[in-house]
Amino acid sequence: MSVLLSSCFYPVIEGMMAYYDDAEKLDIYGILDGPGLFTDKYVLEYSINRKEQESISVTQKDSNYKQTRSGNLKVYVAQYCNVYIGGDVFPCRRHLRKAADVEIYIKRKSGGGRQLLAQKTVDIRDFHQSLLLTQVHFGSDKEQYKTRSRLNFDWDRAEPIVLDGTNDTIYHYTVWYWDKNNYKESNTIKDELLIEIPSSYKQ
Repeated sequence: MSVLLSSCFYPVIEGMMAYYDDAEKLDIYGILDGPGLFTDKYVLEYSINRKEQESISVTQKDSNYKQTRSGNLKVYVAQYCNVYIGGDVFPCRRHLRKAADVEIYIKRKSGGGRQLLAQKTVDIRDFHQSLLLTQVHFGSDKEQYKTRSRLNFDWDRAEPIVLDGTNDTIYHYTVWYWDKNNYKESNTIKDELLIEIPSSYKQ
């Protein structure tokens, strides 16, 4: 019986994986960079078409993106597909089938209002794989910045703001990229395969 079940189960899984591989995908990444004094005090929040996004993965990592409690990076990750496939076998459990207005906010954990960092309109249907990347760096001291193995902070692109009700200064930016990586071969984002999608796209 177990052999029979296996022979029936795996072709179904293979077919679903092919269905998943062909689906358009949107990765949402948010990176908070800086001393724990600041990254522990703030969180990123996301809204898509005015709906709050819950249970987004948050991991503390070092500059080589290795998970560690003492890392200077807090990385937020969520993946969306234009087909719905649930379960533990598939990494894409969030569903998005059309153009979406994405709002990214920063908020103090201790309470108070949140502050809008960026608003982007993206269309998952336009690219097989795309990446919406938000970068936040606490403070303006570039000498304290730790160079990363990938997805380095672009100081020339960043805008400084003082967070409401505080003396905390951040530099931040958000960019939508076409991601040309073939994730069947590697599941790591590669800088050289990211192509910026201009704000004027489809306008």
